[in-house]
Amino acid sequence: MVVPEKRGVPADGGRPGPKKVKHNLSDETGLQHVINSLAHIDLPNDRDSQTADSSSHSKARAPATATKPAPSVGAYDTCFGLICMQATSRGLIVPQECTPFTLEFEGHVVSITSKATNECVAVLVSETLSCVVRQFAVTLAGTVCGKKPQRPRAANSAAMIYAIGPQFISVRLIVYGFMQQKDAIANALAEGGLFFQHPGEWEFDQSVKYLNPQYLLGPGQEMPPLEELSVATCCVTGGPRSAQVRGLLDESAISQIQRIFDTPTSLGLIEEIKPSSRLTTPLKRHQNEALVMMIEKEQGIYEKAHFPTIWKASKNSRDRVIYQNIVTELFEVAHPPPLGGGILADDMGLGKTLSSLSIICDHLDQLDKTSHVGLRVPRSTLIVTPKSTIYEWGKQISLHIHPEKVRWMIYHGPNRQETACNLAEYDIVLTTYDTLRPEETRKGPLFENEWARVILDEAHRIRNRNSKTFTAVCGLRSQRRWCLTGTPIQNRLDDFGALLAFIKTPSLSTKALFDEYIARPIQENKKNGLKMLQKVVAATCLRRTKDNHLTELNLPRKLEKLEYVTMDRDDRELYEFFKRFSFLSTKSETTTQKQAPNVLALLCMLRLICDHGEALLTNRALKAWREHDPKLLSLGMLEANVTQCVSCHAQVDGAIPGNITIEELGCGHVLCDCCTAEAQNCGSQPSCPSCGMAGELPASFNTQSGSQEASKSPERRRYPPSAKVQAVLHNISKRQGQAGSNVQPCKAVIFSHWTKMLDLIGNTLNERGMAFQRIDGHSSLLQRKDSIETFSSDPQCSILLASIGAAGEGIDLTIANSVHIMEPHWNPMVESQAVDRVHRIGQKQDIEVVRYVVQDSIELYVRWVQNHKLQMIRESLSSSSEHNAETVSDVRWKKLLEFLE
Repeated sequence: MVVPEKRGVPADGGRPGPKKVKHNLSDETGLQHVINSLAHIDLPNDRDSQTADSSSHSKARAPATATKPAPSVGAYDTCFGLICMQATSRGLIVPQECTPFTLEFEGHVVSITSKATNECVAVLVSETLSCVVRQFAVTLAGTVCGKKPQRPRAANSAAMIYAIGPQFISVRLIVYGFMQQKDAIANALAEGGLFFQHPGEWEFDQSVKYLNPQYLLGPGQEMPPLEELSVATCCVTGGPRSAQVRGLLDESAISQIQRIFDTPTSLGLIEEIKPSSRLTTPLKRHQNEALVMMIEKEQGIYEKAHFPTIWKASKNSRDRVIYQNIVTELFEVAHPPPLGGGILADDMGLGKTLSSLSIICDHLDQLDKTSHVGLRVPRSTLIVTPKSTIYEWGKQISLHIHPEKVRWMIYHGPNRQETACNLAEYDIVLTTYDTLRPEETRKGPLFENEWARVILDEAHRIRNRNSKTFTAVCGLRSQRRWCLTGTPIQNRLDDFGALLAFIKTPSLSTKALFDEYIARPIQENKKNGLKMLQKVVAATCLRRTKDNHLTELNLPRKLEKLEYVTMDRDDRELYEFFKRFSFLSTKSETTTQKQAPNVLALLCMLRLICDHGEALLTNRALKAWREHDPKLLSLGMLEANVTQCVSCHAQVDGAIPGNITIEELGCGHVLCDCCTAEAQNCGSQPSCPSCGMAGELPASFNTQSGSQEASKSPERRRYPPSAKVQAVLHNISKRQGQAGSNVQPCKAVIFSHWTKMLDLIGNTLNERGMAFQRIDGHSSLLQRKDSIETFSSDPQCSILLASIGAAGEGIDLTIANSVHIMEPHWNPMVESQAVDRVHRIGQKQDIEVVRYVVQDSIELYVRWVQNHKLQMIRESLSSSSEHNAETVSDVRWKKLLEFLE
């Protein structure tokens, strides 16, 4: 981030003060000199100076490295956003990387001076920008860059080059100001054709609020966090700084931290306690252990505790019990208050719901045994869930608790206000994150009531401290707080910090404290950084994996099989054609370009061919193939197959013909399957988290029935089933034939990464008269519910098609006994989570898992990467295994070249 250039401060919160604008030119002669010297240059004006890549449809690239500012107090209180413009350079030194600048305004002419060379490198003419600077208290900062993206600079070229003749260069202008002037500034810029884009988190002063006044927000809505928005960047740095600024963890660090969470704490023998008689379902051993842990945390048991605690009890020289904080190492003489909660982070399918209900019932028993005459003791537990799981929670309450032993209700929907005054009369109240957010704004009934306990289901949804969801849950009044999540950390260490803040962990309840004691020592590779994290995880979090509890879970067997598929002759020729281009392009990449998006694009193209040959390729790729002309191929064309999810920034294969993505729905942005499912409203289509545009699926698309029309595109030919599709249908038919009539029918779930692949499989099923259901990221909550119910109850419907990203929250597929994964996923955990929807508590049958891999193909490399990631997690805490991002990248790069040769 660059140092902002101050333009004035409003006095007493009113009109702006005088502008501090640099003047190297006199008002008349200097301006005339500039105009004369540029008479032969076509200067861009306000409306044509915004570059094409300033569009919100732009593909995000890696951030440019910039220096962090030291803002003046009171200079501004808000960052309004980024303006992308073009300036004109004239035969001067042109920076080839994003370089901080200073601006000098002379009338409508703006001179841009590089801070690196202190020379004027470009000028632009903007009446609008000049007027805004004169009329409002704005502060400007940013970078200038003359790099041409289509012609990458050689590794040994200089950072500055001399331009021959005039050329356009990019200007990224960050605008700061005061909240009270936001609308006036936005209107003035819009009238002149200038519009704000979202800056990168690394580009602006994060000590102030970010609010784009031109971003469309509904009533009561707040600005989404930047990590959920589409950010158009410029230079690819490849260095660690940008990731560090954003708090992102590299893969090696994620492996180490994941290992910490997955390593079981040595607890010794824990005496089981008798669960509440309100429960109808007996607790398994690991669930009883969870109940013991939750009771200890809620009651503040530090001495003789079975589980590690934040306060370590010991005796001093006077034989008096004292308590030491494991984070600060400070002592307390008085008994510290209870932590009052924690994080239950068990693997999916281990019964976190039942564990939570057991602590609720135990607490109700204790209240009934104790007299509270004259006291108002909170009795109600509030459970906050995603929309997709709220009704499943109701089913679980009815399943595990005796009728009439617990009063519960759902506080959700348009008629919820009718029951608002009676919340305290219920033992359990179920609500959703979507209900909670607007209630927090107006301090509705959920925030008026004092709760005995708040439980967050899928608690990783509050991982962003700047989100309204985080603010809302932290504003609830409660004595006890619990987080349920199978993924306490996704890609930021502060994901865990946000959970600790919610449960109000002593000494770690703010970001500043978490950074001081946890995040910064780890980022700086200090000796005790990971050890401190281990202690805090043990004291606040309980996580058990299925691998460590298989015996006591008594789950049916899971038989896993890897099936190698042989491409047919035509698909093999197609594959080799693109493989040759991929190898030549990859070999030409320099060391600093290994992680460029085009590498993923090349691999994506090969993966698509493995699935279904020509059927998944773009028209441009097909043209190159059919004319056998490699010259028609370009990295840009291949890169069109891989874009970035606007919400989680994961790579998305969004340009595949027929893939139903947000991009096809009108706004140009792309969501991955998982984020699409999260973004959906009940009974409606998802809205884009970047621009707010609501999507509408094409009328031909139907995710509920077994007769999808999505793949019947008139402009594309019909393709026969690929070798993979034939293999999976052969296996399903064979298994159904072996099942006979004396056992439960064979029900199969087919997972694929691409919705277009599901379309093609659906076409073949229709042609063969095989009934099926389908769910993907664009299935509404009601559609998903109906599809799963039909799949579960209809004996004629034996197949469910599912995108692997949609197999997330609120889906129980234990009715199935056969899982088919059409292609290997880069992240092995994603595959495991999909399988866990079938192989979990409640499964009564042995299940078969078949993974399909094409022989002698890039899919073998993907499988190798999967194993490499798992190996990193296993070895991450071993002293003999010291990974870093560079060595991991190098190892995988060399292996990739082997597979492409």
